Amino acid sequence: MNLGVLPVDLVSASGHKFHGPKGVGLLYIRDGLAVGPLLHGGGQEGSRRAGTEHVAGIVGFARALTIAKRDFEQESSRIRHLQYYLHRLLAEVIPGLRVNGDPLHGLYTVLSVSLPKTEVTDSLLWQLDTHGICVSGGSACSAGANSHVMTALGREDRVAIRFSMSKWNTEKEVQKVAGVMEKLVNKGVAV
Repeated sequence: MNLGVLPVDLVSASGHKFHGPKGVGLLYIRDGLAVGPLLHGGGQEGSRRAGTEHVAGIVGFARALTIAKRDFEQESSRIRHLQYYLHRLLAEVIPGLRVNGDPLHGLYTVLSVSLPKTEVTDSLLWQLDTHGICVSGGSACSAGANSHVMTALGREDRVAIRFSMSKWNTEKEVQKVAGVMEKLVNKGVAV
């Protein structure tokens, strides 16, 4: 993809988002856009960053990006199927479940749902973690804070749960998640 043809000034990407190494990414800057240095002291990267490049990380990033691009059609379709499947299973067993966002056009690797706020759902993240299910209650950069997105959606009285999926996930795992969620939310008991 030629980022220069897109009507954007900046694009960033993190390697770990497509199974590359953590701590390495890229920043596209539109030609002619003035951007000051991130770190001062050296002339690397067009005087935008001082320090030695993380060559092994950059090579790993490039390889992971190549693989992600090569497998995108097949993997994105399979992951989207898992997302729909999890939504369907959860909707069947959890009354009041709502999808946050557009399930048809949203990010295929994420299913964000919200549940009515209760004593049980308030501790749901912790309960899921004790069952080996890793989820998030919102953006990593605003952990513990009230979500401005949920407020904008008129759902500040709800508990948000974000399920992230990748090419490594299976239907069996989705079934396990739905089963544990059903027991925790509907029965309010540890399983």
